[in-house]
Amino acid sequence: MKTKPLPITHNYAIKSDGIRNFQLCERRVVDPTKSPKWAEKVSKNPGLDPSPYEKWVEIESYHGRLESALHAIVVRETLQFDGDSVTELKAHLDDIHELIAQSMESHDFSAEIARFKVSEG
Repeated sequence: MKTKPLPITHNYAIKSDGIRNFQLCERRVVDPTKSPKWAEKVSKNPGLDPSPYEKWVEIESYHGRLESALHAIVVRETLQFDGDSVTELKAHLDDIHELIAQSMESHDFSAEIARFKVSEG
């Protein structure tokens, strides 16, 4: 049983495979009109919504511990940072850690953690 992605930051979420791993997901904005089959789909169904939409895509990042998955999010967010100074980087990291803390307060990971502990014996 897989769980649905739980957003941690604006761009990253965590989900569980239900047995051993936490997996990172990345937010993607999809523009359906860019699809090579868009014209064909619209001709079959003229009422299709052309609005861009968000979806969470699994990325190849598997972690046996929740802490490791959260650390991977910090690393990915830091690598994507485009600021100009150490002060801005520190502020960015503080913001990421605050988002993670808020997510931990608002999501209950106890079921995933319990399954992991049982699978580890």
